[in-house]
Amino acid sequence: MPDFKRFAGKLAGKAAGKARTFASFAASKTKSVSRIAKLNVDIATERDSIKRVYREIGKLYYETHRDDPEGFFVQLCQEIDVSMEAIARMESEIVHLKTQEEEAEAGIVEEFKPKSAAPADEEPQAVPVPEEDRSPSEE
Repeated sequence: MPDFKRFAGKLAGKAAGKARTFASFAASKTKSVSRIAKLNVDIATERDSIKRVYREIGKLYYETHRDDPEGFFVQLCQEIDVSMEAIARMESEIVHLKTQEEEAEAGIVEEFKPKSAAPADEEPQAVPVPEEDRSPSEE
């Protein structure tokens, strides 16, 4: 029996060692995966920052040189001009459509407003009934 106890003890020791190794590996892996995720978020943030700066550089170049661009900037500036003109046309159309809607709405509201009542000192006038619509008792 002492051999069995010694064998079981060694086996338990090895199992505990393997468990510690696995736990250490799992903790290390978790830290690594977490760090990779954080680094990917930080990289995306920096890329967004670069894109923002690129846009600002392009905007400043366009604003500074739109009348006299150089080289391949000529076509890019022309593309911006075309897009800006299209936007201006569409915004104008939106204003026109909104004005039409407001005018139509005002007309409908006016049409359904109650007509002003006759002044209190006037008696309401009788509405004549055509002869063909009169009943025999009205004659």
